[in-house]
Amino acid sequence: MQKKVSETIAQMTAKIRAHTDLPVAVGFGISNADQVRFVAQHAEAIVVGSAIVNQIAACGDCPDLTTRVAEFAQPLAKALKHTRDENSNS
Repeated sequence: MQKKVSETIAQMTAKIRAHTDLPVAVGFGISNADQVRFVAQHAEAIVVGSAIVNQIAACGDCPDLTTRVAEFAQPLAKALKHTRDENSNS
């Protein structure tokens, strides 16, 4: 897992936005709530596929795998919702 996301997210998403009105999704290096909050300022969607795959790999045979993955994902979803709520109130 990466410890930090690219500092150039704003510039990269701006380049994409210059060519489309579609929502932008970012999903490289996002594995914690702080990263979600940072990226959510510049993208409409956050992808954490590899981070979830890493959770599954670490505990693939655990009987509580679903619970562990949910516990991993919940703070990420909460950070995204909180960031969206803050941005909509600004």
